[in-house]
Amino acid sequence: MADSLLKLYPEVNLIYAHNDRMAIGASETVRRLGRDDIKIIGIDAAPEIGIQAVADTLIDATFLYPTEGHRIIQTALAILKGKPYNRETILPASSAVDLSNADILLLQNETLKEETCKMRLLKTRIDDYWAQHSSQTSLFYASIAIIILLFGVGFLLLRAYWQRSRHQKELMTQNRLLGEERDKQALLNSQLQEATQSKLMFFTNVSHDLRTPLTLISEPVARLASADNLTPHQHTLMKIADKNVRILQRLINQILDFRKYENGRLELRLSEVDFSRSVSDWMESFHTIARERDMKLSLVCSPADTPMPAAIDVEKIERVFFNLLSNALKHTPDNGSITVSIEYDAQNIVLKVADTGEGISERDIGNIFDRFYQADRIHPRGSGIGLSLAKAFVELHGGIITVESALRKGSVFTVVLPVRHVAESTVDTEKRIDHDSVNSELGHIECEADTTVDSGKPIVLIIDDNRDIQRLIGELLNDDYNILTASNGKDGVAKAARYVPDLVICDVMMPVMDGMECCRRIKNEITTSHIPVLMLTACSMDEQRAQGYESGADGYLSKPFDSHVLKARCANLISCRKRIKELWLTTSPHHNAGKDSDGRPQTESGASVTTPSDIDNEFYNRFLTIFKEEMGNADLNVDAIASMMGLERSQFYRKIKALTNYAPVELIRRLRLQRGRMLLTTTDKTISEIAYEIGFSNPAYFTKCYREAYGETPTAARNRLTGPTS
Repeated sequence: MADSLLKLYPEVNLIYAHNDRMAIGASETVRRLGRDDIKIIGIDAAPEIGIQAVADTLIDATFLYPTEGHRIIQTALAILKGKPYNRETILPASSAVDLSNADILLLQNETLKEETCKMRLLKTRIDDYWAQHSSQTSLFYASIAIIILLFGVGFLLLRAYWQRSRHQKELMTQNRLLGEERDKQALLNSQLQEATQSKLMFFTNVSHDLRTPLTLISEPVARLASADNLTPHQHTLMKIADKNVRILQRLINQILDFRKYENGRLELRLSEVDFSRSVSDWMESFHTIARERDMKLSLVCSPADTPMPAAIDVEKIERVFFNLLSNALKHTPDNGSITVSIEYDAQNIVLKVADTGEGISERDIGNIFDRFYQADRIHPRGSGIGLSLAKAFVELHGGIITVESALRKGSVFTVVLPVRHVAESTVDTEKRIDHDSVNSELGHIECEADTTVDSGKPIVLIIDDNRDIQRLIGELLNDDYNILTASNGKDGVAKAARYVPDLVICDVMMPVMDGMECCRRIKNEITTSHIPVLMLTACSMDEQRAQGYESGADGYLSKPFDSHVLKARCANLISCRKRIKELWLTTSPHHNAGKDSDGRPQTESGASVTTPSDIDNEFYNRFLTIFKEEMGNADLNVDAIASMMGLERSQFYRKIKALTNYAPVELIRRLRLQRGRMLLTTTDKTISEIAYEIGFSNPAYFTKCYREAYGETPTAARNRLTGPTS
């Protein structure tokens, strides 16, 4: 740039640059052009650049830059904000630097640098001293905090030591007391064990003693059950007795065998048999019941169609199989399936019984082989000794028995027996499982369907899960009552609502729904609340009886019961029900009947009437309210009233019949005539007006009905009761 300008203006002899660097550049250009006559002046006077260039004679002079820019900024801000300001600002004259003072300024600059370095060094030392002071201060405070914490920790340790010492003393005292209690418990357990063994021994001895009279009972009962000269009624009773004698015999045999096993006196009597053939023979007696319940019962052998010789105690393994298969049938619903499988090799026989039944919960599965344990403790179906005895028989053979199960998915019982031999050929054995044994174990009897209800006899509903009890009570009451049966509380409630019987006989302990809940539902249902309930129980505890009465039971009968007592209780409950019906009839809403202070209905004389239940009162009062509102409707019929009451016609009919001993049509006519009789004696309305008001479409028909009911015509009744009109 400088050389171009110098070519244009060769007469220039002074160059003033905007800064020292530009001045130095111009100096180099001037020297290159040989123009030593030109003076060069810069601005800034930086020591390392401008002043050094003056000292090196690169430029002739430089000026210190007037650093007064802040004044210009302040003046501009004052103008923008409308504040007063000086219109003229005189800046101090800048000092020039040339050869006369350049060296001095450079020397001053070097001295200033040295002093600046010293100041920086001093500042660094001060900063180091201050950092040391700060760290020492922090360390001091930290030391104080640590000391305080140490004192605190020491106090806590000392306190913990005191507490530990106190706890140790308390623990020693408690351990001493626990030791004394343990010794007492050990003594009590020993005494309890001795007492248990004594009881078991006594029970075993009693079981032995029971065998003789039971044998003397079983043979005559069996002969009578198969006799041809008995009536059907006697034959049924003897079959029930024969069946339950078998059950009692089997239970006693199980108890005695289990006691022998516990005492180590149970021996094996091994026989060489074809295991698969034996199992097939044992299963034959179960097929009939399986078919009746639409269940699939199958046998699977591996290897198939191959003899499976093994030495076993046939009687004991047969009882094991009987127990497993009968349990499967008990706990598998109709239309289910049961599979018996056998796997055979040179070492072991594996017998499996798999079902699709209820299954066993995780809580119970570990205890089902314990003696007297029952998975269903509320509604037990056995004595709790069958599986424990089966396990004992299997272990006596050197085998094991296990179970795999899940709720609502079924169970699989597995028996593993070691294969041993006592002879070279197998022998045929006598089969002890017969159809009667299976029937007695499963509680199966050939039940007759509910017979047609005879309208001349009361209806009794028997709710019991034991079909023998159903059959026995049915046979005892069949001559005087119509008999209906149900196997659990749920079915019983449904049949009670459907048939509305005159009496319900209900067992307390039942599956699905127990007797307490069944009674409660019957008493809380409007169509069945009036039905008396007689509870059957094998437990005579007062607490259970109190629960039954709280549920609404009308009476209790303990098992075993006498047939005469049963008949007397049934007759008494039904007669009490009839007396209550008569009380209903003594109360009429049209004969100035009212209610006492407790809300109970009163007769005309003002006497309170005891009614069976609030539900029955509510039902009857609602019926009367609807009837009074619709009384003048000549088209009013039973179907219309039943619909207004929210009931089916048959349910409404049975309920009204049970409460009043009148059919609904008869009751409606009776109530209309009662209302007409009241109007005859209390109003001056004509006979025709009264007839239409109470729902008779024809006054002549009203007169006819009135004469049939009261033995006189409405006119004669009015004249007799009020005197002849003038």
